[in-house]
Amino acid sequence: MTIYLMRHGEPTYRDTTALGLPGMGAELGQLRPEGIRQAEEAAKDPRIQDADLIVASPYPRALQTAAIVSRRIDRPIEVAVGIFEWLPRIDYSAPTHTEIKEAWEEYKRNGGVHRPEDRYPLWETHEMLRARALEAIRPYLERKDIGKLLIVCHGGIMRALMKQPSLPKIHFCEIRELTPEMLEE
Repeated sequence: MTIYLMRHGEPTYRDTTALGLPGMGAELGQLRPEGIRQAEEAAKDPRIQDADLIVASPYPRALQTAAIVSRRIDRPIEVAVGIFEWLPRIDYSAPTHTEIKEAWEEYKRNGGVHRPEDRYPLWETHEMLRARALEAIRPYLERKDIGKLLIVCHGGIMRALMKQPSLPKIHFCEIRELTPEMLEE
């Protein structure tokens, strides 16, 4: 099976910020016009034209990206709930946007591993994120009717699945191949 990972298009959090949505509610932003254009361009990538299935994160920015790609390449979409974005707090409490950004920077600096001096000790580690993501995609990896799979998700999920927690910026709608070696536990 060939597997491609695609990061969602550029989102806007204008509405979620205006509504003051806390925690995971803050993640419900949709694509901005540039994000829509990015998804339309990515859908032209020859590597994904013959994907058998598109699997998407449940977050709107990934679902909207997957829907645009699906419409362009005429392939079905399924949602894998477990490939939602990295958690800034594993207790699902409601951090602010600032706390989310600061916790993410700490995660990247630490290579996804907690240190005693962490300012934000509740973020999801690389190993936790990877285990969650692998569990979510496992049913698709076992299917015999899928020769090529496109997973539309988030940068954190991509880093976890590729075993690269400190990977620099993954661009919006960037596509990367997930190799068999990366799937080994």
